[in-house]
This record gives sequence, C-alpha cells and structure tokens, in this order.
Amino acid sequence: MKKLKNILILIPMISISCSSPYLTSYEPINDFLELEKKNGNVHYILKAKENNNQVLRIFNRGEESEHIVYSNEIDHTSKLFNEKQWKKLYKKYSQDTIKKYWKAEDFPGYELIEGSRSLLFSSKFSNQYPNVENVIILSEPLYYNNRKYIMFFYHIDNNNFVGDTQMAVVMRKENKKWIVVEKIGDYNCSGCL
Repeated sequence: MKKLKNILILIPMISISCSSPYLTSYEPINDFLELEKKNGNVHYILKAKENNNQVLRIFNRGEESEHIVYSNEIDHTSKLFNEKQWKKLYKKYSQDTIKKYWKAEDFPGYELIEGSRSLLFSSKFSNQYPNVENVIILSEPLYYNNRKYIMFFYHIDNNNFVGDTQMAVVMRKENKKWIVVEKIGDYNCSGCL
C-alpha cells in the first residue's frame, strides 16, 4: 500500500517535470491571425516554423543573451522586459534549433505552403504556387515570465518583397481570451513599430 501511495505521488511530479516548454494548442496564434486578417487575401502559412532565435532577438533588441542599451541610443526595450525572466527565456529556448513544422489542424482555414523561407517567391516557388501573393511566417509560441505571457515571431512575406515589419507578438490570457499585449517591431529594419 505504501508503494502504491509513493507511485501515485511520483506520477504527477514526473508528468509536470517532463511537460513541454511549448503550448499544446495554438489558440493564441489563431486569435491573433483573426485580428490581423487584411482584405482576406492571406490564407497561406509557411509549413516550416521560424527559428526561436528570431523572436528572442527582436524581444531582446539584439543578438545573444546579453541585453545591451548604449548610452547614446534611445532605449526601445519593451516594458515587459525583465532581466531575470529574459535569462530564463533565453536559456530555455535559444538552443532549440531542431526544424519543426506546422500541421494543417494547427490553423483551420489556412493552407500550409511547403518550402523554406529563403526560397519563397523564387521562380520555382512561383511556378508551384502561381496564385500565392502573401505567406505568413510564424514561430512556435514561447512562454515568458512564469507562463504569464506567450510570444511568437510573425511576418507576412509577399511576392513584391515589401510588407509589414517582422515582429515579436506578446499575448496573455485574460478572462479566458487571448489578448495582444504588445507588438514589438524588428529593430533591424526600416519602418519598425
């Protein structure tokens, strides 16, 4: 009986310690995409997920783990940035470089596009997808600040090679609904948010 009691205590502890650092549902991204619908003409998502380091780079406003703001520059750091929480976020997600892919059931109402981001709108791509003008690029959502927030990379690539800025989207759940807390434009581009 004592062994059974110990086993019953260990099972939840093991399942909690082995839980994934990623969301099991993509409800927040779907909610965001619903808010972002523009002219109803973006129905395609790149099947290959964007690397986590993109959203980490944008949120940190720089490469690697150190957060540096030079004294002669305006500090555009998000108000949500917390050095201690940032270090935990970076440590948890920056080394995950395994290529991952979206599944059709992740985004009902969208079609997944095969290929790599670097080949989007190349002549081969355009021959394979002649009617595709815009493709949404997304990263896996990352938990931040003790799972209070999630953040992910978002961008629309298009065949004119102009479009919205790349961004890190930060969301939180409020009253059982995901809301956008902040859109952080890529510091490494012109016309950033």
